[in-house]
Amino acid sequence: MVISIIVLGLIAGIVTGAGAVISILIGNITPKILSVSLGFASGVMIGISTLGLIPASLKLGNTYICIVGFVIGALFLFLVDITMPHIHKAETGGNQYTKMGYFIALGIALHNLPEGIAIGATNEVSRQMGMMTAITIGIHNIAEGLCVAMPLCMGNVRRGRTILITTMTGLSTLLGTWMGMIFGQISSLFIALALSFAAGAMIYISSDELIPQSHSTHSEFANVGIIIGFIISLFLS
Repeated sequence: MVISIIVLGLIAGIVTGAGAVISILIGNITPKILSVSLGFASGVMIGISTLGLIPASLKLGNTYICIVGFVIGALFLFLVDITMPHIHKAETGGNQYTKMGYFIALGIALHNLPEGIAIGATNEVSRQMGMMTAITIGIHNIAEGLCVAMPLCMGNVRRGRTILITTMTGLSTLLGTWMGMIFGQISSLFIALALSFAAGAMIYISSDELIPQSHSTHSEFANVGIIIGFIISLFLS
């Protein structure tokens, strides 16, 4: 069982590379497509957090544990935000999209850690829940891969390098899966804390990074992406 969930965590992470392949196959990436994909990823993240992770955290723990984990998750990315350059701080110019892709990759790599924790932690509750969490995160990681790869493609980064960078952003999911398993074996309260931590991190990066950037290129298409992403997460949850 340990090996199987580790493998699932690995697969859920590396499928971000599939997003890069899709991005390359699309070819001509317009600002509208970029807005839809960024909005879609944020809609999925918010949906998974509010419809899946937070309710599960409340069920396994309590309101206070959920709030503490949520705040710590958001605070974690806030500290990253003020110490490292992010999307909205990128300079404009010929390499604007290349910088955007690198910054998105950094943010997604960081927030894939708590996503992995969610996989490992929910697996300690039940194997079925762990598998469904891994599948859900894997599906939305493909969308995240699109978000990383599209601006890199628009910045004329080589295809092989784009796929490599995008795939590597998902490897932190594997580390998070292992950490989640450790937390889950200690206490169900640690699972609840890990789930709400993941939710706080995902909602922060959606609000701070993905939604503002999606609206800066094309607001209407961004809204379409957010709505579609949220609806899909509703079905997955």
